[in-house]
Amino acid sequence: MRRLKVTMDGQVAVLAVAEKGSFEAAGQYLGVGKSAVRKRVRSIDSELGTPVFRTIGKGMVPTEAGNIYLPVARESVRQASLGVDRVRAFVRVKTNDLRIGYSSQLNTKFLAIIAQLQLRPNDSLQIRSESMLTSQVIASVLQSKLNVGFGFLPIWEADLLSRQLMEEPLMVCLPAAHRLSAKRAIQPEELRNEPIIAVGRKAVPGRHDEIVAHFESLGVSLRFVADAYLSREAPWQVSRGIGVALMTRSAAEISRTDIVMRPLADRLLTVKSGVFIRREHDQPDNTIRRFIDRAWVETAILRTHPH
Repeated sequence: MRRLKVTMDGQVAVLAVAEKGSFEAAGQYLGVGKSAVRKRVRSIDSELGTPVFRTIGKGMVPTEAGNIYLPVARESVRQASLGVDRVRAFVRVKTNDLRIGYSSQLNTKFLAIIAQLQLRPNDSLQIRSESMLTSQVIASVLQSKLNVGFGFLPIWEADLLSRQLMEEPLMVCLPAAHRLSAKRAIQPEELRNEPIIAVGRKAVPGRHDEIVAHFESLGVSLRFVADAYLSREAPWQVSRGIGVALMTRSAAEISRTDIVMRPLADRLLTVKSGVFIRREHDQPDNTIRRFIDRAWVETAILRTHPH
């Protein structure tokens, strides 16, 4: 194996200079002196046999060689960081220190079961949990900062393995005075040309894309006019007359008098939620697998009586 003199500190320094534009700014970002950054970058220059940066005015920009090297350095640092995170996650599991995250937007019954899972561990686990958005939970599980995540599905990440635990019918949230509010159920085609508030388009892109694709398969193109980043924002936007929203009953403030919830007649379109882990953690009879299996058993009531 070829022996390189490239250090992780050198690669990090190169990336910092590329982002901040100077040795001084990179040093402030990294918490080291300007001379230390210069020395680390020079070590990379020496190994490559050519400078990574050139000076233009008071700033520094990558050379042609630098533009070739920077993506490699970025990936190298990312992989090294990921390796450290995975080993730390492995050590936590071996010592029964399980870290889970869950979306704060999940069905309240689902959240209650997650809370019970933390209170009734069977493996003498030390369980630490965090509440966040599904997108943040996904990122933390991918980075191995969390061992287990609970959130909305589908998740289109090749490194993650998910299991569906709950499915809820999709409903239409309407202003009480809307022309469709008197109907017992709303047909998908009746939403053609309606102004639609996208619920969680940025926070849960997989779920949004699944809804759009399903409507398009029925020949209906949804017209989105606004975004509700969190599901609790959608009823307020509906009450303001901005549009109608596709969401679950549990996510809406159904006690309000200025909005109504009506079932979508197409029962094939649902909101799915579940649990996910990194694929390499799905090993027979390990701590994570036992926790997932217990979550499956405890959430059986949600699959039998989902409403």
